[in-house]
Amino acid sequence: MSLKMKKSISITLQSILVIFISYSYCFAESSCGLVNRANSLYKQKKYDEAIKLYNEAQIKSPDSAEINYNIGIAQYKKEDYLSAVSFLEKATASRDEILESKANFNIGNAKYKLGKLKENTDLKETVELLRQSLDYYKRAIELDSKDEDARVNHELVEKELKMLLDKLKQEQDRKKEQSEQEKTKEEQDQSQEGAQEEKQGQQAALGQEQKTGEQKKEEAKTASEVKPTEEQKQAQTEESKAPAAEEIKEMSEKEADMLLEGYGQEENSAGKLEDRKKGFSGEVLKDW
Repeated sequence: MSLKMKKSISITLQSILVIFISYSYCFAESSCGLVNRANSLYKQKKYDEAIKLYNEAQIKSPDSAEINYNIGIAQYKKEDYLSAVSFLEKATASRDEILESKANFNIGNAKYKLGKLKENTDLKETVELLRQSLDYYKRAIELDSKDEDARVNHELVEKELKMLLDKLKQEQDRKKEQSEQEKTKEEQDQSQEGAQEEKQGQQAALGQEQKTGEQKKEEAKTASEVKPTEEQKQAQTEESKAPAAEEIKEMSEKEADMLLEGYGQEENSAGKLEDRKKGFSGEVLKDW
């Protein structure tokens, strides 16, 4: 904060107090005395005590723009800017344009202070408060064209607001870029996940096909081992008959029937074995 700005706010606040101290009339005898005592405490920087007396005076003169103004600047000195704005806005109802101008000027200061407090946490809110600050400075100038303090502050805050708007735009662009990057990454992750699932599905299908092929081979192998082909049967029959030709001649008809019955039982047993055999199965505030 520049020395000029410090001087301007100090002159503004103190000059108004001097005016109130030197008023040739009082709102009422009792409220006049309270205001004078409160002003004295204000000059001693005893702001809480001053506010207490101002509030007592306000009870006796509730519509006094001057008392609201004094409470407002005392709250400002305490850095309670929200309360300061509340009382100073009531002071703008004054019929005295100079007092109204000063009230608007100090509301502009308070709005600026509130904005600076939020600069590191809510830049958007800071920008809005500085815009409001400019509106109040502009109103102060309209009411008092000779108010150079308001002109200087308006110019300085306007320049700072421009810088903050650039900063806000950069911040918004950065957030937008970050959001787009996160969205792109999410889409890539989803795409990779889908490709992985598809690959796993293909591998599972291929494994199932391989398993089925192996199972068929195993079943065919088992069948060939357990159940002889027709040619094998015929060859076995001929072989069994050849060496036993002479024996058959000597067999009785009853013996021959028993031999044939026994062979049939062996053949049936081979067929049942095939049924039991199964294929392989695995699991795949500018400081003024």
